[in-house]
Amino acid sequence: MRGYLSHIATLLKTLSIAEGRSEAKISLEISVSDADVHYIHTDPDAEPGTTPIEEGVKAFESLRQWVLSGAVLTAAPQARVVQPARKPTRALDFMRSVRLGPTFEGSYILTAYIPVPGRIGQTEIEMDDPLVRRASQPFERAVSLRLREATKEALGAADEVIQRSEGVEAFTRRAEWGVNANLCEALAGFTTKEGGQAKIDATWALSRPAAPTTPIILNRNQVSVLRDAAKEMRAAAPEDDITVVGAVVRLHREGAFGPGEVSIAGIIEDRVNDRLRRIWLELAEDDYSLATRAHDSGVTVAVTGSLEKRGNRSVLRDPYNFTVRPESP
Repeated sequence: MRGYLSHIATLLKTLSIAEGRSEAKISLEISVSDADVHYIHTDPDAEPGTTPIEEGVKAFESLRQWVLSGAVLTAAPQARVVQPARKPTRALDFMRSVRLGPTFEGSYILTAYIPVPGRIGQTEIEMDDPLVRRASQPFERAVSLRLREATKEALGAADEVIQRSEGVEAFTRRAEWGVNANLCEALAGFTTKEGGQAKIDATWALSRPAAPTTPIILNRNQVSVLRDAAKEMRAAAPEDDITVVGAVVRLHREGAFGPGEVSIAGIIEDRVNDRLRRIWLELAEDDYSLATRAHDSGVTVAVTGSLEKRGNRSVLRDPYNFTVRPESP
């Protein structure tokens, strides 16, 4: 059609003025009509359209953990204050369908596409109850809804801590609504500078319309509380099926034979921005002998178990699958 490009350009400009949104965002929403799009405004201390590389990597990793926490919440049979290391198969399958979109200038905005099946020949009655509303939605839309509900609940818990001097119980009593250590860590990772803030916004797939939602704002005080709450929840609750990867740095047993105590300096596998830590565990005789050889040769080992805090120590209970990792070529 003659003049098509100029007509579309005028249309986008008019919509941008009327809706108070950028032309790029409106164009994106039209072009990905079959996906919920989540926008994370990270507010970096950098030139417009850029972010420091270390902070950018942390923000993208936090985005992945945030979406994954919503998928696990939706797929898991029960809510927990620390999500299991072994994720439900449905959540992992879902994560393979999620896509990163282009970044935007301003506060360096990250985007995530969650594909949503279209509504075909059906009528849905909107319900106020979030549980009823989620039950009538496909899994993908339920994840989007759960993410926003859990995020608002986590910020509500943070406000209670700030305003009423409550403890970590403000978070743990909201576990059934999706508040957990994994979600709090992800939210805290969206701020890319000390004392910064973040904003989470969303547009809903046009193929399955939903009412517009307002942005969720994370301020610096909330972020600080979220970070501390995540640490306390992890410290208070044992984490099952945790895999530790690192080097054997200490060995101890009373005699020449039998089980013995081992200390590994390493990280938790598949955890965002995990720090190096020392973890203690007791191994049966055969695994202890393997650990001794690994210590002598300096190779990397891996072991799985339930991680818990005992005083100042991190202890791996009921360890199994102690193995030596092959060296990279």
